[in-house]
Amino acid sequence: MKKILCFGDSNVYGYIPKNGGRYAVDVRWSGLLKNYFKKQFEIIEAGCNNRVTFDNKTDFNQSSILCLDKYLSFDFYGVIFCLGINDLQKVYNFTENELYLNYDNLIKQAKKICKDIKILIISPAKLNPAILEGFFATLFDETSIKKSNHVEEIYKKCAKENNCEFIDLNKYVKTSQKDGLHFDESEHKIIFEIVKKTINKWY
Repeated sequence: MKKILCFGDSNVYGYIPKNGGRYAVDVRWSGLLKNYFKKQFEIIEAGCNNRVTFDNKTDFNQSSILCLDKYLSFDFYGVIFCLGINDLQKVYNFTENELYLNYDNLIKQAKKICKDIKILIISPAKLNPAILEGFFATLFDETSIKKSNHVEEIYKKCAKENNCEFIDLNKYVKTSQKDGLHFDESEHKIIFEIVKKTINKWY
């Protein structure tokens, strides 16, 4: 059976904004994909809280550029990348060009591992200003929010120049008012439906 890797951050993991738990497999969007396509594809969920696109020098599993090889191998048919919002944390202070290069390097690494792999880039939804009043206020600031309003343009360009498919989540969902960063259950269902349409074109 063809394998598809669903690789990303806490919004792939299924982080619950109201209590910090994890949505069940039949609630989180990557789990819904896994169940829906179980006869056509083996979908491997690989979400990790606080994952970034680069090497953050502190955690192997959070550093996509380091840990991608752990999940992806030559026999994978496709990979869905859904991350990038954590690159906007104030401690990193990346420029737009640096944000582009981080993602570009990750895409090139995937293609190096698996030459003909299909790649879908899912750009994160904008940060909700509510994030400044909640648990993640120590990680993000006003500048992070401003950057999140434009990051889809950067990732869309990166996807286009690397011949990847692209979805901008801002067209369909919003981050939770509860923590400003993650998705409520209803949003996961919407993301599932949108991503399902792309995967349906892969066979």
